[in-house]
Amino acid sequence: MAAESVEQLHGEMLARLEKGSGRFSNLFKNWMKFENNSERMFKARAANGGSYLLARLADYEVSRALVVLETVMEFWDRERFALYVNAEDNDGNGIWHYLADNLRLNEGRDTLKFAHILIKLDVDFARRNKYGISPLGKMLVPEPKWQSINALIQTKHLQIVNVENAVAEQAKGDQGKLANMMCGIFAADLSDNRALLSQHCLKQAVQSNTDKEQRQATCRLFFDYINAEDGTTAFHKLLGHANTAMFEDLLGLLLQQTEETVVGMSPPDVATKKVYRQAVLCRRLLKRDKARRTLFVHCLLLGKTAYLRKLTGMLLNDELAIKKLVRGEPQPQPVVIDKTSPAPSNPLLSALLARDRRGDTLMHLAILQGDKGALEVALHGLASNDVHAMLTKVPDASGASPVEMVDLEKAKARLGRAVKSGRLPMEVANARMKRLAKLDKGLRSYINDKIAEIEALASDTKGGAPVAPNFDVRKMAGAA
Repeated sequence: MAAESVEQLHGEMLARLEKGSGRFSNLFKNWMKFENNSERMFKARAANGGSYLLARLADYEVSRALVVLETVMEFWDRERFALYVNAEDNDGNGIWHYLADNLRLNEGRDTLKFAHILIKLDVDFARRNKYGISPLGKMLVPEPKWQSINALIQTKHLQIVNVENAVAEQAKGDQGKLANMMCGIFAADLSDNRALLSQHCLKQAVQSNTDKEQRQATCRLFFDYINAEDGTTAFHKLLGHANTAMFEDLLGLLLQQTEETVVGMSPPDVATKKVYRQAVLCRRLLKRDKARRTLFVHCLLLGKTAYLRKLTGMLLNDELAIKKLVRGEPQPQPVVIDKTSPAPSNPLLSALLARDRRGDTLMHLAILQGDKGALEVALHGLASNDVHAMLTKVPDASGASPVEMVDLEKAKARLGRAVKSGRLPMEVANARMKRLAKLDKGLRSYINDKIAEIEALASDTKGGAPVAPNFDVRKMAGAA
């Protein structure tokens, strides 16, 4: 029998409905029982090559499409039904492509029920059409359809690689656009979806049977893709949402993937491997947003002192160097991890001395926040000469060192000069002064006692002032 057109069949259905044959659901089920209607339904194709089921979705008749799906699933054997539900139109669009277009308009009861049936049937939601577009891409861009995505998450079939590939289709080779779209999706996941997609991707990545490709893709998501609007990564934003277990998993994933990267670099010895490991870590941990603020500053501003301690503990307080042959002799050569830093080859000092766009370091911001615990974390384990120089010689945005910031008269004088020179607006200077005036005695005493202790030790052991620090103070003097 020659295949009839979908339009002919649907015209027949509509004619019966006009004659008062009841609801479409009853009409269709009864119609399928008579003569060779089942065969006609199976073979019927629209002008674009799509089936009757796809045509109903194309016309956004989801409730009718759901009736068709459930009825043919009941009438046909597994093989015939699988052929029908996996059929594509001439452009390679399958049932998920058509359903995704409906989901874009409305995640109603029928569309979600339809999606759940397809998920249960294990119909491929990532299959691309002839133009390289997958249904998943339509569900993610321009706005994620979270109920549908969460249904896919529940099946445990959705992987970060699926998400990345689906978004890459829409980005069409533009890496900047890809990064921005990925950041947008996962920012929306945090604000609108209780971070369910983020948690799902992370949980998959840290499982023992996860492959390297998936770990790499997950690390790209959290640590590499940068939001064009504010310069943050997904990790920046997750700091405010992640509980301790999730934070630990993120760092565990980062360390594992770092180790895999380092192994691929084939370091010749243990010492070089250690340097490579720090260099790879710093590429991700020393990233700054558009306000030039580091991950460490974000931890401070969010009140995440425990996270700050964990992150600073991952960085070496040492000059990174690898041996290279110079005139036939191995000589240590510095490895620069931040060329703008006063300690360009020292990971920890580079992080602590990084200045934001206004000119403040982590220490200055900890003082402005009145956060003695964060300041203690920042200075923990540092050489006494470095601590002394940080507290007495490193200026903030107004030109005041930490010890001057806790002396209200000196702080006021510095702020006044900064306003007069145009370095700070008056309202900013006034706001800073109000915050400094509210500092408790414990923080003021901590800074002054620490300086006195170091100077006393230097006087007893060296007969003078502390030795020069392990960073270039002159590079920090620009605001003074």
